[in-house]
Amino acid sequence: MSGDLLRPGEFLRRTRLSAKALRLYAEQGLLVPDAVDPWTGHRGYAVAQVARARLIAALRRAGMPLARVRDVVDLEPGDRRAAVARWWDGVEEDLRRRRDLVAALTAETEEDDVREVTLREVPGRTVLTAERRLTVDELDAFITGAGEEIDAHLARCGARPAGPLRVVYHGMVTEDGDGPVEVGRPFTGSVEPAGDLRIRLQHAGREAVTCLSRREAEFPGILRAYDAVGAWVDARGLERAGSPAEVYLSARDADPDEAHVEVAWPVSGPA
Repeated sequence: MSGDLLRPGEFLRRTRLSAKALRLYAEQGLLVPDAVDPWTGHRGYAVAQVARARLIAALRRAGMPLARVRDVVDLEPGDRRAAVARWWDGVEEDLRRRRDLVAALTAETEEDDVREVTLREVPGRTVLTAERRLTVDELDAFITGAGEEIDAHLARCGARPAGPLRVVYHGMVTEDGDGPVEVGRPFTGSVEPAGDLRIRLQHAGREAVTCLSRREAEFPGILRAYDAVGAWVDARGLERAGSPAEVYLSARDADPDEAHVEVAWPVSGPA
């Protein structure tokens, strides 16, 4: 092994990493020895790896997950700065959402969210859908991407959308729960499945529904809307007959007070 390489002890002193962190970064492929002696197993690190180690440690101290560090550490400086800024914007948005939720959970007075909920008939229709198991940090990107893919495929097939985009939650989507989530749009015409896109029949039925503006739908307001619809259904002796859904009536950048999304829950029971 070249005498220009740093032994692990010297490398640790220069980088101020712990031996545990160095092993972890090696296991993750982020910081592997520059050379390993085939006879003795001694590891050697290049002097240039000191700066890389310090960068990895700084990103970790900032709270960046190892998976994201792997995507960032090899970028050119300008691209890396932009990537770190985008990640931090996401962190601050997540903190804002958490603050809002904690504020709602710790409010001294709990006021019922009085919302208008109605019962409507839903016709049977054919829907092009995409479904995935995911956690909450992946949700927005999946909804946007799946919606665009669905609409593009309908256009390629010459089919026509027959209603707004509908996002069905077949299970809770949180940091721990992974749904699954189904994004779909009803259509008329002839369409063939493609890739992850599937065709299914949405049966006719009834659903309880309330409508929110974009402002009202801001987290955690959307959660209170689910609670309001569920309470309305229970109070009338109806049965929840399927998975709840969000039906998007306008774009996410629409006027904050414009009707934006419906929270709908399929029901069965007395008319």
